[in-house]
Amino acid sequence: MHAEAPSPNTAISLLRAWRATLFTASPAYWALQAAVFIGSILLSATLLQKIVGSGGASSQAWIARMALESWVFFLITHAGLRPALRLFFLGQVPRWPAWLALLAWIVVLALLSLGATLAIDSLKLMQAGTITSVRFNSEGAEFGVSIEGAQFYVLAVANLASTLCVWTALYLGWHAFRQRRRLQQQVRQARLQQLTHQLNPHFLFNAFNTIRGTIFENPQRAADLVTELSELFRFHLSQAERSTQSLDEEWRLAQRYLAIEQARLEQRLRLRVDLDPICLPQPLPALALLGLVENAIKHGIAPCRKGGDLRIRAWPLADGWALAVSNSCGEASTAPGTGTGLANLRERLELGFSGAAQLQVETGADGCFHVRLRLPWAASRG
Repeated sequence: MHAEAPSPNTAISLLRAWRATLFTASPAYWALQAAVFIGSILLSATLLQKIVGSGGASSQAWIARMALESWVFFLITHAGLRPALRLFFLGQVPRWPAWLALLAWIVVLALLSLGATLAIDSLKLMQAGTITSVRFNSEGAEFGVSIEGAQFYVLAVANLASTLCVWTALYLGWHAFRQRRRLQQQVRQARLQQLTHQLNPHFLFNAFNTIRGTIFENPQRAADLVTELSELFRFHLSQAERSTQSLDEEWRLAQRYLAIEQARLEQRLRLRVDLDPICLPQPLPALALLGLVENAIKHGIAPCRKGGDLRIRAWPLADGWALAVSNSCGEASTAPGTGTGLANLRERLELGFSGAAQLQVETGADGCFHVRLRLPWAASRG
């Protein structure tokens, strides 16, 4: 594939790399080759039966012949064409000389395939011979075209080369599709991690404000809050950098935050929790519950002099499960929200669950603010 003749060392390395490709292939590749092998035998047998009719042993000989030629095609593509594609085209951006070299190599492989077919025929291992000419006649036999001799072999090479070109296009197209899917997954994962990390400074800022509010009034309580905050982050870091966590992990994380806020708000924070045990192993975006609880307290309960109610519920649905965080609405917050948290969560739901999850926000008739997540089951409930 290179314009210059390779040095002996380069040729040896190339030969080793070429040989290595023969023994490394995905299950999908082997399945495709097996399908092509079996399909070509069945197709050839069907066509030949229509041409020559049912010939008993003759038909069996043709099927055996087609099986042998299909095996030759497999060897040509697996040992000749596929290594060239893997070494010089996959993961690279080849220029037009490389494509011309590939086309020339395909013609060489087509000649080798035709030569192997003629060699099989010369061995006379079976009564079925090879086709050496083709004639097309009109229904009235007044017009006919005969392709034989050199013209026939040129047509045969062109047909084999075209088949190899189709095989090449399918092989490169499949790898391009897989590479694109892999890149999309990497971009999605990177985006999820970026969105998750955006929450940490936001929460840390609010937590330190909570501690700052009590540091002069009650130093011991402030020290206890620092300990709670330390434990909260220790637990969070122990879960590693994951884009999702189970509801059980999310709830244990939220409990640390609630302990900090309960110490600050005392009787003003009235908490009700109802988490169905069947929902605890189910995944949701990391820090989703913590973010919803934090927003509910900061914008709904903390601004109210009388405090308010915070309710956290999780229950199964017919086609998934639901998580709801509700808070009573009091006076307007002195630090109005920007909506970034909910927009962030909405995007993470879309990226992590591919449209199978929903986020609903509403103010109910009871005067409470409700945020409800509808999520799919990650595994069978049985």
